Amino acid sequence: MKAMFKSTLLAKPRLLATVALCLGMTGLLTGLSMATPHADNLPSSAWWRLKVQGQANAVHDRQFKGCLFGDSISSGLGNSLGQSTFNFAIGGQSSVSMLEQLKMLYASNVQCRKAIIAIGTNDAWYVIDNRAFTNNLRQSIAIVRAMGATEITVLPAFYSTIAASLDPSKAGPIERVDEISALIQQVADQENVQLDGSDLQPLFNDHSLKSALTSDGVHLNDSGKRIYRQVLVKLFNGRTIGSANF
Repeated sequence: MKAMFKSTLLAKPRLLATVALCLGMTGLLTGLSMATPHADNLPSSAWWRLKVQGQANAVHDRQFKGCLFGDSISSGLGNSLGQSTFNFAIGGQSSVSMLEQLKMLYASNVQCRKAIIAIGTNDAWYVIDNRAFTNNLRQSIAIVRAMGATEITVLPAFYSTIAASLDPSKAGPIERVDEISALIQQVADQENVQLDGSDLQPLFNDHSLKSALTSDGVHLNDSGKRIYRQVLVKLFNGRTIGSANF
């Protein structure tokens, strides 16, 4: 009995060490998983293709006063931007999937007199390099022009709250959001389109989204949507809002 007890005592540290090692490896793998860069794979997903095809079918050969393209921040508004407007925004989109969406919409012969492109927030979160982003945005602007848009406005990337920006599972870091917005400004200048954003400032405290205007640190709640909707309606109705560098 004493020998068995002694054997157990000797084995216990080894067992604890093994458990600790396993827990450490689990923590390491979890950390690596959380740090794994996100990628925009929407164009290869069935639900996204069905969504875009549904949009293309709904707007086939139709003309709109205003069209909105973007991600979940914009899609959360629904089609609430006034008569003869259409909100094409889809949650999760970056410049990668938006470009593919525009190609499918262009084939449906939809016409947009004015267009607002609100993209970049997910580009700051996904792994999309600067050259790819600017190329995607340029091509998107070219397609929107081919869809008949004579007025094109691009918006800066949206900030998240400070807390969300520090959580890689929720949003990109604020520094990357600023870089993406600078690239948007660069493309806007080169393509001779407007970058407007000063009327969006009530959503933010300097370089972060106001916590009172978000449901999760990234997406707008009802109060935030009300501010954003007003900005878009003003643009579609012909009032030029102020330019702002973000």
